[in-house]
Amino acid sequence: MTAAPAPDPHRDRPRLSRADRRRAELVTAAYELVVTRGFRTISVDDITAATGVSHGTFYNYFPNKRAILDAVIDHSFLHIRDLLLGPEGDVTPTTMDAFCDRYARVIDRCYDLVATEPGLVNFFLLEASSIDDAVLDRCLHNARAYAAESVARIHEGIAHGYLDPTLDPAIAGEVLLSLLVSALLSALRAGADGLTQPRVRTQLVAFLRTAFGGPGSPTTVGK
Repeated sequence: MTAAPAPDPHRDRPRLSRADRRRAELVTAAYELVVTRGFRTISVDDITAATGVSHGTFYNYFPNKRAILDAVIDHSFLHIRDLLLGPEGDVTPTTMDAFCDRYARVIDRCYDLVATEPGLVNFFLLEASSIDDAVLDRCLHNARAYAAESVARIHEGIAHGYLDPTLDPAIAGEVLLSLLVSALLSALRAGADGLTQPRVRTQLVAFLRTAFGGPGSPTTVGK
C-alpha cells in the first residue's frame, strides 16, 4: 500500500505574484546586509548586487535606500516574533504554570537570538534610534503590535481564571514587552554583571507569577 504524501505546510499560503517575490528578495537581501554590516555602510549597489537585479528594478519598488529600511524593519520584527514566540505563539495557555513556562521559553529564546543573530539585536538596540526619528517611530509601532498581542494573552488568562482579574491588560501587555527588552539586554551583557541566563529566567518568571497571578495561583517558582 502506497503511503500518503506528507502534508505540504505551504499548501494553504497564498502564492506571491512575481512582483511581490522580487520585492521580498530585495527586502531579504537588504536585511542580511543591514544586520551584518549596518545600514549606514551599505548602498543600493550592494542590495542590487546581492539580488542580481538592476538599479532600475530596485527603483521600481523603492525610491531610495532609506525607503527599503522601513520594509527591513517590518520584516525584522516579524522574524523576531517568530523566533521568540516559537511554534506555540498562537496557542493559548490555560494555566498559570503553562503561562510561566511559555515566558521562560521566550526568555531563553532571547538569549538564543543574541547568540545566533547579534547583528540584528545590535541594529535595533544601538543603530536604529540614531538614524532618524521615523525609524524609531516605526520600531515603536512594530513593538506596539507585539504589546497588542500580549494584551490579548492577558485577556485570555483572566478569562481562564489564572491571571488576576484586577489587572489592567494594557499595562500588563506593556510589562510583557518590557520583559523581552530586559531579557535581551541581559543576554547582550552575557552574565558579565552576574545576571546569568538561569538567574534572569528564574527571577523574571517569578515576577510574572507574583505580579500577574490570580488569587488561586501558586506563588512559588517551579524552576
